[in-house]
Amino acid sequence: MKLAFLLPAWLTGLLLPLLLPGLPELFWLVVLLMLAGLLALNAKARPLAVLLLAMCWALWVHHQQLGERLAPELEGQRLLVEGRVHGLPEPTANGWRFQLRDARLVDTGQALPLLRAHWFAGPPLAHGEFWRFEMTLRRPAGMSNPGTFDYEAWLYAQGIGGLASVRSGELLLAPDSLDLHGLRTRWRDRLAQQLQARDADTRLLALLVGDRSVLNNADWQVLQATGTSHLMVISGLHVGMLAAAAFALIGLVFRPGWLAWRWPSLWLAAPLAMLVATLYAALAGFAVPTQRAMLMVVLVLLMRLAYRQPGPWQVWWLALAAVLTLDPAAPLRAGFWLSFMAVGLLLLGLGGRLLIKGWWWRWGRSQWVIFIGLWPWLLLWSMPGSLSAPLVNLWAIPWVSVLVVPPGMLGALLVLLGGPDWLLVLAAWSLETLFLCLSWVAQWQSPVNLGFPGWLNWSVGLLACLLLVSPLAPLLRIPALVCLLALAWPATPRPAEGQLWVTVLDVGQGLSVLLQTREHALLYDAGARLPSGFDLGEAVVHPALSRFGLRRLDTLLLSHADSDHAGGALAVTSRMRVDRVLAGEHERLPAELDASACQPGERWEWNGVPFEVLYSAPPPAPPNERSCVLRAGPVGRGVVLPGDLGIRGEYQMLGQPLAAELLLAPHHGSRSSSSYALIRAVAPRWVVFSAGRNNRYNHPHPQVVARYQELQVEPVYTAGSGAVRFAMDEHGSELIWRWREHARRFWHE
Repeated sequence: MKLAFLLPAWLTGLLLPLLLPGLPELFWLVVLLMLAGLLALNAKARPLAVLLLAMCWALWVHHQQLGERLAPELEGQRLLVEGRVHGLPEPTANGWRFQLRDARLVDTGQALPLLRAHWFAGPPLAHGEFWRFEMTLRRPAGMSNPGTFDYEAWLYAQGIGGLASVRSGELLLAPDSLDLHGLRTRWRDRLAQQLQARDADTRLLALLVGDRSVLNNADWQVLQATGTSHLMVISGLHVGMLAAAAFALIGLVFRPGWLAWRWPSLWLAAPLAMLVATLYAALAGFAVPTQRAMLMVVLVLLMRLAYRQPGPWQVWWLALAAVLTLDPAAPLRAGFWLSFMAVGLLLLGLGGRLLIKGWWWRWGRSQWVIFIGLWPWLLLWSMPGSLSAPLVNLWAIPWVSVLVVPPGMLGALLVLLGGPDWLLVLAAWSLETLFLCLSWVAQWQSPVNLGFPGWLNWSVGLLACLLLVSPLAPLLRIPALVCLLALAWPATPRPAEGQLWVTVLDVGQGLSVLLQTREHALLYDAGARLPSGFDLGEAVVHPALSRFGLRRLDTLLLSHADSDHAGGALAVTSRMRVDRVLAGEHERLPAELDASACQPGERWEWNGVPFEVLYSAPPPAPPNERSCVLRAGPVGRGVVLPGDLGIRGEYQMLGQPLAAELLLAPHHGSRSSSSYALIRAVAPRWVVFSAGRNNRYNHPHPQVVARYQELQVEPVYTAGSGAVRFAMDEHGSELIWRWREHARRFWHE
């Protein structure tokens, strides 16, 4: 049977297991293998046999990878661990983040999986160093919310089996061998030293050795706003370009009549071009885009050596199959889809017309094809887009490809060989000039953030994008443009008239709650901004609001000014329209928020749902006691949101009608809150504890949990359930979903 039928079946079989909420037992793999063997006897059923065989391979790999995770009994334990630093450590705002390989427990010698560790205020580390650490170990887990980055999927795709927080460390041995990552470290340090000595732009290291830590948040914002993020990593474009340059150079030098070479120059040029592509991809740590480019280069050159002319689609499919077979978890990374889809779109949009159009037409159309065709994939991964990307990339790609990467690579080679550094400095100056131009463009527009429109709208939009870039575009342009609107108008559900939806987001040790009526939305708190610079408002709250189809908020109510409640507010207000901001401790908040004081007794009604501010202690009360307490929904049927209120404030509210179906546990369930008096006054059916997993404050306190259970209140934990949504009206209430269960895949805890 032709490869054209078997290859899609193989790819489908490799992808299907990623949809499973849990992996089947190994017994079923044996059953599938036997079934595949029987189907293979029938020629017409062989594609199905290939699909089942691919599923068995992927399931086996996933079983092995899950089996390498940190043992559950080590969760939250502080232990002595020895291991070797692996890869390029990344500096953070308050320490270092790095991977630890060949790790083991000092006391028992038990082997540990690959760990991703963070050392607060730790010293610089280098690849290959052998350390003894005192660290707290955790299984790979993250926050679980609609529309947000799946950290657990990313960890799984990276092969990371555990997380660690370093308390202290002792260097035992310096690097004892020089492997690929060791060379990367040495080259990075040598080039960084040379660039810093000449006061040159060190961002060039991102393109030379794949060190993305040299780019700060402001740099990434500029790149996102201009759609040029792909330029500042070792990408497939650069791999292919260097391989082509090496191939052409060798072919030129060893062509007949120049040097004595008995065999065709192809037999020297092809292996050297493959070597160049492999080495440059290795500098990027074999990221998926560089894997794709390297494999496509190798496949093309191998077929050339066999004197065959492969079709571009044939090479694309084979490279896709090779990456997926070697790493069935690769599709869990956005780079996999963006890289392969970009190349596929170019093949679809430019195929068959390269010889009848001019160079400028091909170059301009390629930017149009990528701009249109990648929008569905950006939305799928909740990534921002840029309206200026086609025009910017029209000149930015040649700039990097001609004025930055070639002189940078040649200059780096000269420096590493002890030669002059003027070419390296010239490349750094060229890159700095590019960033100045990009920053100017970024001032005039912000990245475009559109929520995921739902699978039906997404599928319609994807079909529209494919039609617009295909040869059929002249015939179907009008209907395709109409269908394209499906991406911008998500079909998101809304509460009914008189109904209230309460969505408690999973923001770790913090709080953020969305209250929705049919036509209005209120956000109560916006999560934390951590000392490391990680902003929950940017990373979790705003993407979730976008996923729910919200473009504006009627009210942002910040209970008080503590960072775990108000830290993410600026990120939210800078990305979407907010009509008004209310707050307890409004005077402590940034002036940019223009917050007004929370006034007890203030009432309003949206779509038949009443809202009332119940309490906020005036100054000079302690910060937690100044929390703005909100009740939403009918008395006895709604929700009470008390912020970080303590027992003192709870008793101050007892004279008011507090009965509600749902209570957000005051102060994340701390021991100094949730009095018997408050619980009896509210008499909730559920209590939600918004607290981080294994947090250092021991929230929620076991005594507090026992108190709620004693009074027949069902506890819900965002650390275990992820985001949760409740629906309420005058007739009753229900827990609609727990996001971790709703969107569960086998790699989730």
